[in-house]
Amino acid sequence: MSTFSAKDNIMSEYTQKKGLYEHLSASILQITEGLMKKDGIKYASAVYRIKDADSLSEKIRRKGEKYKTLSDITDIGGVRIITYYADDVDRVAELIEREFKVDKENSIDKRKTLEPNVFGYLSLHYVICLDDRRAVLPEYENLGKLKIEVQIRSILQHSWAEMEHDMGYKSNIEVPSEIVRDFSRLAGLLEMADKEFQEIRQKISKYELEVSEKIQSDEQGEEVRLDAVSLQILLDTDKGYISLNQEIMDCTGIEIDSVAENIQSALNKCRWLGIKTVGDVKLLLEHKKDLAVGLAKKILDDNVDSIFYNSIGMFYLCYAELVTEYSKQRWQDYLRENHIGREEECTQIVEKLSKVYQEISE
Repeated sequence: MSTFSAKDNIMSEYTQKKGLYEHLSASILQITEGLMKKDGIKYASAVYRIKDADSLSEKIRRKGEKYKTLSDITDIGGVRIITYYADDVDRVAELIEREFKVDKENSIDKRKTLEPNVFGYLSLHYVICLDDRRAVLPEYENLGKLKIEVQIRSILQHSWAEMEHDMGYKSNIEVPSEIVRDFSRLAGLLEMADKEFQEIRQKISKYELEVSEKIQSDEQGEEVRLDAVSLQILLDTDKGYISLNQEIMDCTGIEIDSVAENIQSALNKCRWLGIKTVGDVKLLLEHKKDLAVGLAKKILDDNVDSIFYNSIGMFYLCYAELVTEYSKQRWQDYLRENHIGREEECTQIVEKLSKVYQEISE
């Protein structure tokens, strides 16, 4: 069979099966994203792609007699997973090997292929197909024998690959020694950065565990300094605070999302008010929880269709502290310095706060 006729047959088969490859790639992406979420693996992006006809034609031309049928080409469809951390590349890899059938002969861990004196910063490539459990399901009909490529890399590895591609250099081509040194130095810096980010994440996890244990052991929270970590743990676990949010939902009809957002903003408000420890927040809950609920009920009355983050209770606890412990002249400073409303709106917010507080107090 001539190269020309083989190419024609492959391109014809590609036209017939392109939709199947797209279905398979999209399905594997969906399955993988669901499994990563289940395993608690955070990732920067996850996408699939299908090789277009021009790219396929050029690849066949370059490879000559290597390809006889479409199935010889393993990257018609592809999925790319970009993780935040380098060690999560291995976690995703374990997931792929557990959940799909891996063509090990055509798969390669490019991270391990470079010699120490060669520049490069590469990723993990798998060639996979559906495993036997999924291949027999009706939604995957005719997909069982098709293979696609899955690339897994960290966000820094991806940055390297994109910049390298943009500059037109590859690790296996010969370039002047000065450029080789530049690439090698940059690859080393990125590898070190990947490791540093992993270590920082581990330190943060350790600190979160230590703070959680301190909060549990110190019932009053007097010794636990308030920062973004301790405040978030408090908002997620303290029964008094959870009760506050529930009361706000019950009396206003709003929905409060469990997603952790606006923690730094809540922390800034606490610091402005001199709230420095977990114990200070617990005292606020003990003495001003009802006022916070009352303020929320009056102010949030027009926002029943909105969804708020779980820091909303803290927002109104701070309002309760503000209106009871600070002069009205200072309220506007609090609003302005904590970026609550535009400058021209601060006066209106102060007047509304004053009116609502007066109504509650009567």
